[in-house]
Amino acid sequence: MTRPRLRVGAWLLTLVLLASVNGFAQQKKKDAPEPPPPPIKPGTLDPLDCVVADFRAIGLDTQDADARRTKAFAWLKKHGKSCTAEQLIVMRNNRQQWLGTADNAAMAARIDGLLEVFAATNKDIAVLLYGTPPVPETKPGANAGANGGANGGAAKK
Repeated sequence: MTRPRLRVGAWLLTLVLLASVNGFAQQKKKDAPEPPPPPIKPGTLDPLDCVVADFRAIGLDTQDADARRTKAFAWLKKHGKSCTAEQLIVMRNNRQQWLGTADNAAMAARIDGLLEVFAATNKDIAVLLYGTPPVPETKPGANAGANGGANGGAAKK
């Protein structure tokens, strides 16, 4: 007769543990900071004028590297200002695969230059372009014991 009670007790303990873990996870989500707002670009955007698949097709369909580079530059000149930050980032991240030997520093600079328009109104884009985010500023002594401090937790004498 003790076996069924033991099983019921084990199930109840499991349910209580699962409920407490779920409650902790939900509290963690509530405490998490909101993601930054999407980048805002001055002027109007026409994502239908900037179709990333068209840029990609230039790289995949044009065999001659010089012609591929010329077409890609012309496409960016005509359509690049209509692109969203997300579209430009996709092009930047894939240009080497799509353009192959037609890719060069000038192509990278052209796409990055278009992204810099977004960086003027959103510092998160500048971080994506040229480096890592700065270390957040903290008040002196705010987290002194949280991670052991800068000296690895050694006690001061």
